Amino acid sequence: MEIKESKHESIIAKIIYSTLIELYGINGYKSIIDIMTKECGKNEQDIITNYNLFEEMVEVIFGKTGTNKILEPIKYQISKLNEKEIVTEMKRFYKHDKMRLLIAEDDPRILELYRDWLKMAHHDVITATDGQKCLNIYKKEYEFARINNLKKCFDVVILDHIMPNMTGVETASEILKINPNQRIIFASGHVRKILLESVSRINKVIEIIEKPFLIESLDDMINKNTLWRKFDEINSNQNIKTPLEKYSKALNIISQMHHK
Repeated sequence: MEIKESKHESIIAKIIYSTLIELYGINGYKSIIDIMTKECGKNEQDIITNYNLFEEMVEVIFGKTGTNKILEPIKYQISKLNEKEIVTEMKRFYKHDKMRLLIAEDDPRILELYRDWLKMAHHDVITATDGQKCLNIYKKEYEFARINNLKKCFDVVILDHIMPNMTGVETASEILKINPNQRIIFASGHVRKILLESVSRINKVIEIIEKPFLIESLDDMINKNTLWRKFDEINSNQNIKTPLEKYSKALNIISQMHHK
């Protein structure tokens, strides 16, 4: 299966990466790539962005088993994309005037409302129905961005406070371990509680939009960055050392903004 066009490299790489993760998990993916890098002397990005090299390595290293269990599922995914779909997907993935959003919300009706409205507002939206699924998506997208030298995987992650499997704060904590610079917005009806919980657990104040809210208000918060910039000043200020100090200053900022 020969793939020559360089403009297809990134989307093919994404298919290879996603398919192997689905089949064998992140550790399985890394094991396969590690064996290939040792065999051919190329790095991870060189291998997954060059399908012909990837195919050759699978056949040489894993033989018929590799062809059946690695190449065939990947070929199937590639075969579902025609020329127009590949180009469209690449434009979507690299379109600079779109913000990429990851939203976790356990109520499917609210999640659908978020997704549909924010897509109409020209954002690129990926959704998850609980904290653990959100974290899994984030890990997958972050790793792909890292491999392909992309600046970021998501512009904003929006987390419901109360969700199954992992709460919003628990999910935020794990995401920030992966990427300390990730911008996160909590959606909660308990502003003081989640603010205190976040500074206590993460030692960082994180943006909050109070439920119930208009979707226009969420979009406005995403685009204007006002609260994010003010909170970033608190988080980066070395003179503000304790979680309680951060909590008090953040609460004061929220109060001032509400009274404007």
